[in-house]
Amino acid sequence: MKVTAKMIAKELGISTATVDRVLNNRSGVSEKTIRRVKEKAAELGYRPNAAAKYLATQKSMDVAFVLPVIPCYFWDELEREIISSARLYEDFGLKVQIFRVDAIPKENQINFIKNMLDQNIFDAFVISPHDADPYVEIINEGIRKGIPIFTLNNDVPNSSRISFVGTDYYSAGYLAAELIQSFTKDLRNVVIIREDENTYQMMNKEKGFRDYFAKCKRKMNIQTIPIMSDNIQLSEEWKSKMLHGCDAIYVANGVLGEMADYIDDKNYENNKIVIGHDMSKKVHHYLQNDVIKSVICQDPSSQARWTVQKVFEYVVLEDRSEQSDTIIKLEIVTKANAKYYINY
Repeated sequence: MKVTAKMIAKELGISTATVDRVLNNRSGVSEKTIRRVKEKAAELGYRPNAAAKYLATQKSMDVAFVLPVIPCYFWDELEREIISSARLYEDFGLKVQIFRVDAIPKENQINFIKNMLDQNIFDAFVISPHDADPYVEIINEGIRKGIPIFTLNNDVPNSSRISFVGTDYYSAGYLAAELIQSFTKDLRNVVIIREDENTYQMMNKEKGFRDYFAKCKRKMNIQTIPIMSDNIQLSEEWKSKMLHGCDAIYVANGVLGEMADYIDDKNYENNKIVIGHDMSKKVHHYLQNDVIKSVICQDPSSQARWTVQKVFEYVVLEDRSEQSDTIIKLEIVTKANAKYYINY
């Protein structure tokens, strides 16, 4: 049953007009009454009529989404879904604007966000930071200015951000190790391909991956090859030897397709187990040709939909109840079910 201002007024024994003033942030009501009305509204589960509010005020809420550029296939899908989801809330005054900003080096993204905050033209921000700790201060600065900031796909848990939507990166790495183990019991040498920076995401994925084998008490040689997503360099002899001699490869960053190109070109004698993240046209091709064994999808579309909904509830509906994080489930994709994950 929908809770109305009239119902709240009846519960408190005051006029509907007084309740309406409080719910619409109008003046002329004592602090004591404001507190009583808001407490009763929360107790009854009152939710404001967003459409009526927008029609009455004609005030739109402008939200900036600051997303990385690469890997394009992941962020393109997420951007499309943000635009599609936001259309559901246009009649309630929610407007979104998407900015794609190079996140390597991270200073590009941090400076962009800072400039946008200084301009003070957006009511809220959703950012997908390249790392965690370097972004704490810029997020906290925005919160101090009264600008809500949400994190998407990559989190900054030590900041004052409103909430996070994305996956659990420790679990992603752990699952990747479990998948590799399921494909073969004969494992001696495993290689992790990851960003050359010790970002929050990379450290958690690698820790989860290594912890799985440690928990299983498997004695094997796990080595890491750090690379840059925008400039993959594997020509150095030590990297070539490591890849040639390994039994399995976990690609923790967004270069799974490029790594598959490299492996396919080398035509290794042993059938290496290659695991990575998310779907693209190239990744799908190599799944079908058995170069890639399996992919762990982080469901960018669900991340987008949940984020837009949470922003709408917080910014437009002014829902200030405790905000919880939304962890998106990880999905295992193989050759058999890959066709259901093609969104390019």
